[in-house]
Amino acid sequence: MILMQLSQISKSFDGTTIFDNVNFEVKTGERIGIVGRNGAGKSTLMKLIAGVEPYEEGHISKIKNLKIGYLTQQMTLNTQNTVFEEMLQPFEHLQELGTKMQAETAWLANHADQYETADYQEHIKRYESLSNDFEKQGGYDYERKIKTVLNGLNFTEADYKRPINDFSGGQKTRLSLAQMLLREPDLLLLDEPTNHLDMETTAWLEDYLKFFSGAIVIISHDRYFLDKIVTQIYDVSLGEVKHYVGNYTKFIAQRDQYYQKRLAEYERQQDEIKRLETFVEKNITRASTSGMAKSRRKVLEKMTRIEKPMLDARRADIQFDFDRNTGNDVMHIRQLEVGYQSPITQPINIEITKGDRIAIIGPNGIGKSTFIKTIAGRLPKISGDVVPGANLKIGYYDQKQAEFRSNKTILDYVWDQYRHMPEKDIRAVLGRFLFTQDDVQKIINDLSGGEKARLQLALLMLERNNVLILDEPTNHLDIDSKEMLEQALRNFSGTLIFISHDRYFINELANKIFAMDIQGSHIYLGNYQYYLEKLEQQHALETHTDAQNGHKGMAKTPVTEQEATYADLKAMRREKRKLTRQIEAYETTIETYESRIEAIDIAMTDPTLIDDYEQMQSLAEERTSIEQELENTMTKWEELQILVSTLNENE
Repeated sequence: MILMQLSQISKSFDGTTIFDNVNFEVKTGERIGIVGRNGAGKSTLMKLIAGVEPYEEGHISKIKNLKIGYLTQQMTLNTQNTVFEEMLQPFEHLQELGTKMQAETAWLANHADQYETADYQEHIKRYESLSNDFEKQGGYDYERKIKTVLNGLNFTEADYKRPINDFSGGQKTRLSLAQMLLREPDLLLLDEPTNHLDMETTAWLEDYLKFFSGAIVIISHDRYFLDKIVTQIYDVSLGEVKHYVGNYTKFIAQRDQYYQKRLAEYERQQDEIKRLETFVEKNITRASTSGMAKSRRKVLEKMTRIEKPMLDARRADIQFDFDRNTGNDVMHIRQLEVGYQSPITQPINIEITKGDRIAIIGPNGIGKSTFIKTIAGRLPKISGDVVPGANLKIGYYDQKQAEFRSNKTILDYVWDQYRHMPEKDIRAVLGRFLFTQDDVQKIINDLSGGEKARLQLALLMLERNNVLILDEPTNHLDIDSKEMLEQALRNFSGTLIFISHDRYFINELANKIFAMDIQGSHIYLGNYQYYLEKLEQQHALETHTDAQNGHKGMAKTPVTEQEATYADLKAMRREKRKLTRQIEAYETTIETYESRIEAIDIAMTDPTLIDDYEQMQSLAEERTSIEQELENTMTKWEELQILVSTLNENE
């Protein structure tokens, strides 16, 4: 069912068109991503969908009583209510039902001697009706839901009784997200939902959203998150909003393919225009060929000109080079303890060799930044050894560098540090980082976080280091700038050590993962996906071992039905019934998709359509789209089957 449609929408600010003739559609259960460079209009489009921003032309239609949840980047809860009190608000109707049930229970208990009366029987019916409504609407389950969401978003039980105004801005944004998830709107709009989440919490949110029943529209610079969640992409670029089917990775492939196709069409037409114009120019004055020349001139006049396609965006053109390489041994790190007065990590041991691309991951506060500052020589060690190899020239980038302040212009700030370079060379370097023409005269204090980050990366490039140590280098960067930084670092032939929460970035660059936690640290010889697979293998092995120990009486035996509480069993069975209904719905959808694919295959063999290119192309595109939807539905069906199987085992 279509929940909302935007038709031919146009939007401008101060006479400047943001986008024109936009069409956008959201159906029940869809997962949609909105992408584009900073300033392209992503948040503006989201505001139009949410109904909080006006538009100049077009029409927006939506179903009656559509419940929309809209999380902005700045949204916070401000109240003296405790966390748990605030999270109860989406369930006020259930609390009211519970109060009515208690009243009926009290009445029945006080009038037990009137059991045979019609009045008593009427109260029993009323209680049963309230009880059925309470159960159907999840009355026995909502406190568990609240705890699941709060725990998933990294709030502890100790936080439940704290006033919300005691929390930081980022924590309040997470609480806003928690409350929105608990409200379960028909349409959930999320603008950068992972900004205040660490990797573990982001992974939890991904899993939670997979089973969210409503439709979801997401703006995010987290490409790994988009890959996991969305099945459609709307690309906001160059004043247009173009629709693609698939996750982020598929969108990139389709976008580049579309660009190449349009570029080839443009170049073919330009060749044809040049050929026709040359013919007209040479033959228009000749009596014998004037007629043909005029005919070709008419063709030119009637021709619909194809505009030269552009990949959005000026993209940064970054390269990290150096003059002399390191030896094979870059650093020997042995029993290293780091901190400020006392150690904040377990002793660290790692060998770093030439060409390593080591991603350092771990929970916030574990000491990742302190560790790399120490090996970069920015902090003294507490104990242990950091033995450097030969010819090291280390470049260090701190995420805090994107917050620096200065009253100088961009050009003067860089030139002051490289006085020997001609102005044209400074401008050329800055141009590669998207600071062109008058941009170089901007005052640094007026720059955005992303612009300051690009300026610091420009300075880092000028240093010509053979070892790069980077702390969250993608913070503040839009997707286009992230991709260009990735490309530059992929082409960097030196040694790279970096901290990042951007899993896509890690996956693209790392050949080793150095994971830190309170127990210590461990090296994994692969990228982020390899690291996840290893964790899954470890978890499966531990689970298998626990199960074997359980059979031997060495661990707790599974909770039996007799030992479980009645409420827990009811909740488990309700959840199983709900999942079973969802499985049946997916099976119906799968049958529908398979039937349509079969019908398309039959239609494409129809002899009358063989020469109808447009119809055949339309059928082929529809088949591709349905196959993608079928694949996504099958994945969800399989995930639900596993959940039901798990519930059966626990029951």
